[in-house]
Amino acid sequence: MKEQKFIAVFIMIMIYSHSLIGQVVNIEKKRKEDSDGFQGKIGLGFHFLDNGKKIMQFTNNINLQYKTGAHTILLLNDLNLMTVDDESLVNSGFQHLRYNYTIRDSSFLTLEAFGQHQYNPIKLLAKRFVVGGGPRFRLVNSKNTQLFIASPIFYEYENLSDINATITKLIRLDAYLAFSWKINKNLKFSSISYYHPDIENFTDYRISSETIFTFKINSKLDFSASLAANYDSDPPENVQELFYFWRNKLSYSF
Repeated sequence: MKEQKFIAVFIMIMIYSHSLIGQVVNIEKKRKEDSDGFQGKIGLGFHFLDNGKKIMQFTNNINLQYKTGAHTILLLNDLNLMTVDDESLVNSGFQHLRYNYTIRDSSFLTLEAFGQHQYNPIKLLAKRFVVGGGPRFRLVNSKNTQLFIASPIFYEYENLSDINATITKLIRLDAYLAFSWKINKNLKFSSISYYHPDIENFTDYRISSETIFTFKINSKLDFSASLAANYDSDPPENVQELFYFWRNKLSYSF
């Protein structure tokens, strides 16, 4: 019985942690190779465990990109639903649509426009709608190293599930810095950091960051270790300011 409870608690912690940090949308990690046509993947997952408690989880992940010349469209979807004994414990997700236009098909300046919807009851986030756009600059573009900076702005509508059903409407800066370095043929380092202040009140801001080391074991097998963190200077009442997550992953490609 103790082992059953331990397994149930462990699974719930892992799913809870993924749900929390999963709301940090690392767009750079989702981008595909710079080649024309459709690229991407669609994933569906279903897990069921009965060890005295009936634990069920459903996940849906969509990552699609279409590129033609200077135009690129990126579509992301992430849903995560978990129930324990028919009681909903986790129900979170986001949808993201982004359009890029590279000026004169160069590699330096790209104009971005995007929209996003997300929800996460753990953070008392009933719904958040975002729409915005702006420039993205490629400062370094060598065989092994790439560096991007961007400074779009976006309009944010947020509805919390707190006692007052708080609604906020504001404009934020979407500044981010993305860096990747292929250290050698087997090891790659990548990092992206976002800074989202309210442009009328810079004491209200969010910072999120993710750093990833990827080691290629062979032509088909990769191991990656990543650390992600998300800080909100003004979270809803009784919601902590900082969330972070360490993840190790073994990937097989074919």
